[in-house]
Amino acid sequence: MSTAAQTTGRGKFYGYPLAVYCFVMGFAASSFFLHSRGIFFPMWMADFAVDKTQISLAISLTLFTGSCCAPLTGFCLDRFPVRGIILLACIWLAIGYLLLRFVDGYAAFLAVLVLFQGIGWTGVGPLAQTKLMVNWFSRNRGVALGVAIMGISVAGIMMPTVATLLAENLGWRDTYTLYAGVIVALILPATWLMVKQDPAVLGQYPDGDPAPPKQHKTAPGSEKSQGFKATYWEFLSSKAFWSIVITFGLMNGVYSAMITHLPTYLTSELNFDLYDASYLLGIAGGFAIAGKVVLGWMMDRFNARATVLSAVAAYFLSTVIFMNASSYSLLIVAAGLFGLGFGGMVPVRSVLLSRLFGVARFSRVNGLLSFFLAPATFWVLITGYVADVTGTYVTAFQVWACAFALAGLISSLVRLPDRSQAIA
Repeated sequence: MSTAAQTTGRGKFYGYPLAVYCFVMGFAASSFFLHSRGIFFPMWMADFAVDKTQISLAISLTLFTGSCCAPLTGFCLDRFPVRGIILLACIWLAIGYLLLRFVDGYAAFLAVLVLFQGIGWTGVGPLAQTKLMVNWFSRNRGVALGVAIMGISVAGIMMPTVATLLAENLGWRDTYTLYAGVIVALILPATWLMVKQDPAVLGQYPDGDPAPPKQHKTAPGSEKSQGFKATYWEFLSSKAFWSIVITFGLMNGVYSAMITHLPTYLTSELNFDLYDASYLLGIAGGFAIAGKVVLGWMMDRFNARATVLSAVAAYFLSTVIFMNASSYSLLIVAAGLFGLGFGGMVPVRSVLLSRLFGVARFSRVNGLLSFFLAPATFWVLITGYVADVTGTYVTAFQVWACAFALAGLISSLVRLPDRSQAIA
């Protein structure tokens, strides 16, 4: 090992500033589409003269495309430098956001969203951030994942209101031009300077330990002996993997539907304004921060099944309140519970996957999970369609509640690995 590497190894553990980078990256990447689209939703309807179902279709197809591309992105993240993948994805997103300035119809709008946002998100979103944290942390993986992904939730607090201000003063097209500028001026340089593949690059070990952490188990089949087909067959033949697919598919898709449709629900059915809606989305984002930390901490120290069921319960209760809300204060409670459940999803499922299949194959199984979560992206479309057909979003909330009840049942029946059962 070089002298420089040895000196770095004795210095401050680089996993902490890298977690800060992931936090900032999550904030920026989720601000552009995840937390802006609900605010822009009625503007898109008016600009392109279409209904809820058609805008919902564009959003669902965008999310679906990203989910379908996730296995390839996950494979690349395990095999190639993470920094290069993030840089390419940032450039692709920036091009797409610039093109949105010039779209002149619904078809062009849909095509740009699907091709650029749908594909680019996989390289800048949680897949890349969780890969870095899994590489750099072992004992404290749940908390590290929670903190790193927390930027998504902080964006959820701030960006709905910021997006409202930007849209009202610049319009949604100029707002996306601004987003492209942020990527080029800030995110690209930060990625080039900050991203390091793993602790070995700097002569360090996971968690900043002075020596490699104790290995609990060896993954069945080493990278050399286990081929491509055998690796993916192991993923697909795992009952625990499929329970994660179903449980988190039901929860993840509904959250996307909520942040997309809640502003329209509040302004069209409950007589609140767009700022009221943005504040509720911000509250959901605030509680999502707590969910990431609390549920990530629970995964490090308590029973995995109990942790997952806690998230499911928060989702279910929030939906029941949304169905019966008669005041803004009740909507605040519902938004808080929804955010709490959503906040814990990424760290919880990431920890589960790393325990089941090990660090070396984490991004591949995480990408495969995203692929099988692809149908859940159509919750956005289903919700918009149900609202158009029935004339109310309440029917969609009833469907959501049934989905959460099913997720809870599945989680209670399947064994999920605790930390002592983790594969290294």
